[in-house]
Amino acid sequence: MTAQIGSTFGVLPAEADKAAVQPFQVHVPEEELEHMKALLKLSRVASPSYENSLPDGSRNLGLRREWILQAKETWENNFDWRQHERRINSLPNFRAQIPFAGSTIGIHFVALFSQNPNATPLILFHGWPGSFLEFLPILGLLQKRYPDPKQLPYHVIVPSLPGYGFSDPPPVDREFDLVQAAGIFDHLLVRILGLTGYLTQGGDIGSRVARLLAAKYEHCRGAHLNFCHVSQPEGTSVGDLPEVEQEGLRRFEKFMANGRGYSLMHATRPGTLGLVLSSSPLAVLGWVAEKFLDWSDPRSFPEDAKLPGTQIPYSKELMDEILVSASLYWLSGKLHTCVFSYRHEADPERGADHNFPGYRIHAPKQFGYSYFPLELTPTPVSWVKTTGNLVFSRTHQQGGHFAALEQPEALLADIDEFVGTVVSS
Repeated sequence: MTAQIGSTFGVLPAEADKAAVQPFQVHVPEEELEHMKALLKLSRVASPSYENSLPDGSRNLGLRREWILQAKETWENNFDWRQHERRINSLPNFRAQIPFAGSTIGIHFVALFSQNPNATPLILFHGWPGSFLEFLPILGLLQKRYPDPKQLPYHVIVPSLPGYGFSDPPPVDREFDLVQAAGIFDHLLVRILGLTGYLTQGGDIGSRVARLLAAKYEHCRGAHLNFCHVSQPEGTSVGDLPEVEQEGLRRFEKFMANGRGYSLMHATRPGTLGLVLSSSPLAVLGWVAEKFLDWSDPRSFPEDAKLPGTQIPYSKELMDEILVSASLYWLSGKLHTCVFSYRHEADPERGADHNFPGYRIHAPKQFGYSYFPLELTPTPVSWVKTTGNLVFSRTHQQGGHFAALEQPEALLADIDEFVGTVVSS
């Protein structure tokens, strides 16, 4: 599928290999939307149980039945996918074919290309269960701030990782890991788009790709991360950390005790899990929703309604964001192809572990770090500093795992300052 890009932000850089990049427009056939709705209507929600209806109103044992019932009803009757398509298509979308393993892999990306000859290339990477959608608020802020592409100080590229969204899935006949993904994105930036001296940004799985590029690829000048899980350095004491970081570590201990069952499934039984989740949009919703609800800072999405028949509050805005993401996973058919990186987490090199010595970001390259207090792994700044040439850090008072979606102004301000530090040096 291709589309005419009406925005001047969609003009490819002069050095780009234009034959390898095609404009792209999101348009899900109407029959697929009707099929999704039909499956939703036919899907049965489990009867009440102690686990899904805890008397204290909590989600300590997983999703609440009342929430999934409300989300299902909203998805069936009051959700407009076409509205979200229009929002996506209001930005320049592209697909590029990247050589890989004797063939090619198609990569989708949204971009704001500058017409400033001194613009800094900047690529932003999402994680799981996110997608490129997380960065749409930041792209909107940039368009508002710089209505003329000649003023935009960056070439901003927001890709869908392989196996996510509108990018191709990894190969069926061989293993695939984040090390290979990093090579694909360096090729996209340097060989296809003609952009050198680029910077990266990422959270969750995207932070690992961002680090890999900064550590291993000559044309990458550095990385800004809002997720950087590293072990406690030898000779340090948790008691010497600021209280906010100590509290973050206590939360992380709780997560490791009772919140990471999903990742073990991703790592050890991705084939089975993918087959099960791909059988029903309601199954996709349940698997994805739990993470958005538990991993977001409630202050990012204030609760503004009560679940029917209860006094349990919920956020309509967050529910809508979850439904967009669940729809993208279902309609793109990618929930079973996007979890490949989890099975490599036991291998620090293939898993692009932030602890791995080979992925230190050494000078003259630079990296930055934003600490959001309700991140799953809110790693202390002093620990992060042991992994490379840290030139920027900021501790925020609110924000969780989905920083780009939850706190776009704050994250963009950090990116601006980090880029300014790198460019001025």
